[in-house]
Amino acid sequence: MSALGRWRVRILSRSAKGSVVSEAFEEEEVSPEYSLYPHQRQVLRDILRALSSPGRRAIAHLPTGAGKTRIGSHTSCRLLNEADADDALVVWLAATEELCEQAADELSDAWTHLGLREVHVHRYWGNRSLDLRALSSGFLVTGLAKLRAASDSDHTLLAHLADQAAAVIFDEAHQAVAQTYAFVTEQLCSTRPPLLGLTATPGRTATLSESDYQLARMFNETKVSIDPGGHDSPVTYLIQNLYLADPRFVPISFDSDTAVPEPEPGTDYTKDDLDGLGRNDERTSKIVELAKTAAARHSRTIVFCPSVESAIECNRLLRREGVLSNVVTADTPRDDRRALVSAFKDDSREHMVMFNYGVLTAGFDAPRTRCVIIARPTTSLVLYSQMAGRAMRGPRAGGNRTAEIMTVADTNLPGFGSVTDAFTNWEELWSNNSAS
Repeated sequence: MSALGRWRVRILSRSAKGSVVSEAFEEEEVSPEYSLYPHQRQVLRDILRALSSPGRRAIAHLPTGAGKTRIGSHTSCRLLNEADADDALVVWLAATEELCEQAADELSDAWTHLGLREVHVHRYWGNRSLDLRALSSGFLVTGLAKLRAASDSDHTLLAHLADQAAAVIFDEAHQAVAQTYAFVTEQLCSTRPPLLGLTATPGRTATLSESDYQLARMFNETKVSIDPGGHDSPVTYLIQNLYLADPRFVPISFDSDTAVPEPEPGTDYTKDDLDGLGRNDERTSKIVELAKTAAARHSRTIVFCPSVESAIECNRLLRREGVLSNVVTADTPRDDRRALVSAFKDDSREHMVMFNYGVLTAGFDAPRTRCVIIARPTTSLVLYSQMAGRAMRGPRAGGNRTAEIMTVADTNLPGFGSVTDAFTNWEELWSNNSAS
């Protein structure tokens, strides 16, 4: 988008005696290069207000596809500009390489338009290496496990980084109370920099547990969300204003002779359980049949399989049917995965299916996705919401008016089958709501 629309032109006319009698102006339009929608600007204002309060902590709660990373980048740039110190750092924490990559790219883009001075984007995840005691001012985007491992080798490292911290941002903040992650976060916040969490699901379990209350306490029970402006929820507002797609949930009944025990309360299906489902030939055939049907109707379809082997086999069988498809898993080499994801995101008119296991639930943005097939069972409302959210970008965000969410499992937990119900599941945890 051009930063400058039309030039402003001043036209003067004069009387016979030489005095000015009229002026005409053509107004200038100036469009920002890193703008926010009105609801995003409201959330940003509320975030900055919360982070400047005595508690200095808040969680930003927005549905998948509503711009959490963009709002977080605006917040980060604002706080780094205000710090204006030679060694000031905004530390951005994320659990996966995909989330780290997404955040680093977004911060680099944001600072190009919002920054007041030259800084560095420090990337510390995967096999990347940095001298964490010699970082210049800027953004440190780091994998949580990698930073924890570094702190285990250098016991005063986190205290050193805390002295530099202008702010700490925790992406997918519902993970923040996991023991390892909580240690890193609290050590970085020992000097009381602002702490902002970003999440579509401000809780840990569908039925509230102690870990949910721990999460709320970590962020001072302060939650910032979208003011629905007369609608019954932020999700409804976003759908009706075309920022999110209108989802149609399609439960797929499936009778299987593979016995899978019901998980204990507060737990999810084990890897062995999921592997067993992945080896079920009838289930595999059903997934392939659904994917073929979806590919005929939708330009982009993502399938969440119960196992790595299942994803690979489904991809092989669908390709044999003549349908363009690919597969990515945690075992896919990084360069290959990037190439496959890039092909899925591009604007080619061919319809395409992407099978995966465990890697496209977060940090993956493909606005053209119109259908998600959830072919693995889960008791986690967080995971289910993340999977469903992959197809939820609306027309004003480069996506679609409608989305189809197929679920090959019967689930009776609250929030399954309703994006709005899932979004509001954890409201009672948060006593300080900016928009509720």
